[in-house]
Amino acid sequence: MADQVETLLAEAARLPYGEARTVLAERALREAEVLREPEPAIAARLALTQAYQYGGEPAKSFATFSRTVAAYDAEPGRFTEWQARRVLWQFKWIMSDMRRFPEIPLRRALDALDDMERRYREAGAPQAVYAQRCRVALHLGDEPGTEEWLHRWETAPRDDLSDCRACDLGGRAYVLASLGRYEEAVAVGGPVVAGEFSCGVQPQSILCTLLTPYLKTGHLDEAAEAHRRAYRIVQGQIGYLDDIGDHLEFCALTGNETRGLEILERELPLLERPPSPAQARSFMAGAALVLRRLMETGHDGLTVRRAGRDVPVPELHAELAAGAREIAARFDARNGDDVHTRRVAATLAAEPLVAHLPLFSPALLSPARRGEPDGRIDPADTDRRMAVRALFELGEHEAGQAALREAGDPAAAMEAAKELTDLDLDVEAAQAYAVAADLYRNAGELLAAGCAMRLRAKCVYFASDDIAEIGEAYAQARAALTAASEAGEPGTGQPDTGQRREAAWELAGLGYDEAVALRWAGCYKAAAERCQEALDAYLALDDQIGAVPVRELLEGLREETEQEG
Repeated sequence: MADQVETLLAEAARLPYGEARTVLAERALREAEVLREPEPAIAARLALTQAYQYGGEPAKSFATFSRTVAAYDAEPGRFTEWQARRVLWQFKWIMSDMRRFPEIPLRRALDALDDMERRYREAGAPQAVYAQRCRVALHLGDEPGTEEWLHRWETAPRDDLSDCRACDLGGRAYVLASLGRYEEAVAVGGPVVAGEFSCGVQPQSILCTLLTPYLKTGHLDEAAEAHRRAYRIVQGQIGYLDDIGDHLEFCALTGNETRGLEILERELPLLERPPSPAQARSFMAGAALVLRRLMETGHDGLTVRRAGRDVPVPELHAELAAGAREIAARFDARNGDDVHTRRVAATLAAEPLVAHLPLFSPALLSPARRGEPDGRIDPADTDRRMAVRALFELGEHEAGQAALREAGDPAAAMEAAKELTDLDLDVEAAQAYAVAADLYRNAGELLAAGCAMRLRAKCVYFASDDIAEIGEAYAQARAALTAASEAGEPGTGQPDTGQRREAAWELAGLGYDEAVALRWAGCYKAAAERCQEALDAYLALDDQIGAVPVRELLEGLREETEQEG
């Protein structure tokens, strides 16, 4: 039974955060509790707390975390060193959550912070406590206290319980922005924006934090790019509901009310099950501001689709504004002040900082999309790449693909796909490679089409957790390369030996790539078979250099296959 718990947790860990992963972790905990053995339950509770946190259900993590702490205090020897450290790490999540739920008494939250500080000091790791105290002071509107704790946070040495560098800088940038120290916020966030540091929640969170600082300091191009990059990552994800609210506010502050309305309609269903009241408040305030600006600019006759009916903009504005104020009042009742009511009022009454900030160059949009009657815009290559990239970053995938197809240049599509890959926009890169493959195929360049499909398959692998989807992408790439290898020379009907050899190399590389993907999915036997095919292909080509990594992978797969058997 303990093995079954371990198997369930391993299976859950391979899934993206969300309902499916959480259900498996919950099942693992139920089975662990039946065992009446502490160790499996410890592992399951730690995993379930994490699943709740990142799966959009932080309220449920209070119970699992409390039981974990109680178990640790009762029998610390039952915890491995890693698990004991993990308990301390999860304390940070719980403290953040306590600020997001007005139902939790302030005294209880402060007592929990004191308990966290005691444990962290015993572990010789106080820096993260200073960060938490800084955030609590900010939450309470205590500006002198915020400044003091920020100074301690910035000057304390980092330790093994500090947030990762990306999140640490992101947290400090958020505090600086909240204090109106915009230039400093931009400077602190610079290394994360530049890609020097990153993690699972960065750079999207810090880009959201810097939206207003960029506007306030005149970095308008950076502000537009931050919106494009960050919203593409967070769209549709309930755990980022508050960040989405900030993107809505950004649209209202930059004369992009139409874009804001588009985001609102897309994301409004998330508000039916918000992770926390604080996140709901942020979303509602940002949405209400967009709706107010639409009303002020003569669009009060528009409607928004919600729960099966078309809601007039004024009606939805009133509802969301009232909802944001009500949640703010609940926080103020808990804290004994009016800090949150004043903050929400400021958001709802905010005026644009820029009359209109273009979010991307319109150069590549088709005449129909631009409202022009005939002809086709033919921008410079640089403008074309920038426009396509912007469309994809804005989440306008169909428009991005249409723009690439309209340009009719497969090389440009390949270049756009490469740029998207470099930005870790793997879903979008896969779509661009698919367009390039179609254009090459239409031009009769089958080998180039096959190469594009191979690159597409790799992007699908990086972007997807669905092994069936990944397998289909590799199958399509294999079919395209096989077609290229079997094609004859134009006008002769004879085999094209040069193209056949090039296709063979690409197929060998594809086999190795697919073996890596199958290994990641735990399909060791299938991965070994595909790897052996790749090795045979490289040897047939007398490519000893290409065969080296394939041999190494195959040896590891054989060991794993034996263990699996």
